[in-house]
Amino acid sequence: MSSKPSIDPTWTTTLGKALSPRSEWPDKDELLDVIYWGKQVLSLLVGLVFGFTPMTGFLGILSYIVISSVVAQHYVTKFQSVDEDEVGGFWELSKEGFGAAFATYMVTWITVYTYTMTE
Repeated sequence: MSSKPSIDPTWTTTLGKALSPRSEWPDKDELLDVIYWGKQVLSLLVGLVFGFTPMTGFLGILSYIVISSVVAQHYVTKFQSVDEDEVGGFWELSKEGFGAAFATYMVTWITVYTYTMTE
């Protein structure tokens, strides 16, 4: 009487699905986790670019918010071909991981900007 064990997705299989277009996402929380971590990486990259640019003020914050929202939306609807309503719609995609990603962006942006301006 052996039953088939439930297979939890590991980070390597999830990463493989995340980097492959039109992957199957039976668990929408797994896709939202990918969006969360993708925003973390994007925040780090945008923070580095804006810090070295050097971009300042409200324009830097507004630009980050737009970039973060548009990239998440594009990733889900175009790259993964998932209907955004299946994962909660545009606002849910925009909000997913926003607080933590915004903090990553701000720390990176301020640190890089401060470092480049002191030299």
